[in-house]
Amino acid sequence: MKTSLLFTWILNLTVVFAHPMQKRSSSKRNTRSSATVVPCMDMQSFAGNYEFTADGSGSVCGLYLISLPEKLIELEFLHFDVDCEAGGLVALVDGWEMNGQFFPPPADHHLRLEQRYMTFCGQSKPRKVLLSSQNVLLIQNRIPVQGQGFTVRVNFIDNPQPCNAVSMFTQGVHTMKNYGQRRNCSMSIIYPELVHLVSVDVGVTAKMNEVEGDIGLSDQCLNRMGNADFVEVSGANGFEVEARNQREMVCGLTAGAERSGIPVACTNTVIRLVSSGEYFNTVTFVYTQPKPEDLMQDMGTC
Repeated sequence: MKTSLLFTWILNLTVVFAHPMQKRSSSKRNTRSSATVVPCMDMQSFAGNYEFTADGSGSVCGLYLISLPEKLIELEFLHFDVDCEAGGLVALVDGWEMNGQFFPPPADHHLRLEQRYMTFCGQSKPRKVLLSSQNVLLIQNRIPVQGQGFTVRVNFIDNPQPCNAVSMFTQGVHTMKNYGQRRNCSMSIIYPELVHLVSVDVGVTAKMNEVEGDIGLSDQCLNRMGNADFVEVSGANGFEVEARNQREMVCGLTAGAERSGIPVACTNTVIRLVSSGEYFNTVTFVYTQPKPEDLMQDMGTC
């Protein structure tokens, strides 16, 4: 299969469930191989061995893996049997893909989109131990031959500088940092949420540990060098958000919530930290399930 055709195929893969967090697995334990047998579409948040066996329908399937935000996912194939000539293919995606959209979005990932997936087929298992760039990883596959499939070992390891993450919870507290680097980080929560920015230090603390500017929050976040450092809260019905999806954008320094909670009535709530590399940025936020009256206050677009 040519690379361009393969790339188009991966981008057009669709997920048959809208909310992977809400779709718990009906998988079973295979005592013979000590692996958990997973169905065509599944989400798993535990380390262990997972086995998929094709039913011969040729359906496009996906195993969505997720860990805690401060973890990375390590993956090793233990068994692999996917006939190339029959059109079988397994694609490993660094991140998650849903309906042609990716998390982390292409603009916020250090790898190019074409570098974020690897494809395999044949009877020899890939020898390399694979590692994700964030707390989510996706194994997509299309295996037409009944009985063929693969077994993988999944392990979670510490991420010394977590950046992008998907939350597996509907409520919680999270801190994002840029560690003084020029990069964008985001938390994706696949639910409507009420977000409180409880602590913000963005575009203020320079690399020389000097505090620049006034205390407080502002929406005027373009600095003297023309770079922008800010935190934004957005909502969308997919992984990739646009400027029109933004609910709030602020920068500055505050040790307490200066504003009321920000409601997001979309199926995906995104808190994104944009950093020029000129400052040590950090933001802490609390997210909770909104009440119906909170959702009515959201005038943004999804």
